[in-house]
Amino acid sequence: MNLSKEYISLYNEYLKAINDIKKEVKLIRTIQKITIKRKERATQEEILELEDENYMIDEASKGKKVGNKIYNFSNGDVYIGKIIDNKMNGKGIYTFLEGIEYIGEFKDNMKDGSGICKFSNDNEYIGEFKEDTMSGIGQMIYASGNEYIGNWLSGKRNGKGIYKWHDGSIYVGEFKNNKMDGYGECFDLNGNLIYKGQWKNNLANGEGKYIWEDGKWYEGEFLHGKRHGKGTFYLNNELVYEGTWKFDKPSIFNRTLDEIFSFII
Repeated sequence: MNLSKEYISLYNEYLKAINDIKKEVKLIRTIQKITIKRKERATQEEILELEDENYMIDEASKGKKVGNKIYNFSNGDVYIGKIIDNKMNGKGIYTFLEGIEYIGEFKDNMKDGSGICKFSNDNEYIGEFKEDTMSGIGQMIYASGNEYIGNWLSGKRNGKGIYKWHDGSIYVGEFKNNKMDGYGECFDLNGNLIYKGQWKNNLANGEGKYIWEDGKWYEGEFLHGKRHGKGTFYLNNELVYEGTWKFDKPSIFNRTLDEIFSFII
């Protein structure tokens, strides 16, 4: 069984949202180059005001907008973008001293909206942010070559998404707190279905079906990634065993066949 049209459609839907963000980021990059070329640097006073968390804006200055400027902060960080009400608001680029770079939308000094964040470990996130955390639709390209595209909540993979390993194998399904959790399907590098069913903590857990090859599969209950509970095993499309399983092995009277044979011997 190959990847269904439903999952291909889902991936393309996510990818369209990501590509739209990339286009926006490209425009911000252009603004950055123009600002640097014009040497539009913030004054020391403007920088000190922005760094001061207790700085109060008077009524006359509320809503004041400052055009794109370069802000070289005292801690080594650099911001290029707009300032509204003495805070980073709108589109801009923030480069941290430790090597992290964010290009995108800001709201009240926080990453909020859509953008791209390149981390110091070479992971790259392209997607939506909410109050400084990855939330919404986003794609993470890991330095390992793995990739996740789908839903995020509070900085973690949450909801429906697609995870692709560098070897080409794919998981499509539900996530919770960064882990495969809920219903999902796993495919090998050729797009053949390996497992479909329930997951918990990155392992098959609950009702599911595991397929080795055509004509050979197990369907039933899983626990912590093992065949455990009631299930059936087929070989050459014929039923070989139907009954209870205990940690990947057929079980009779709550004992595996190996345990039973050891008593006989």
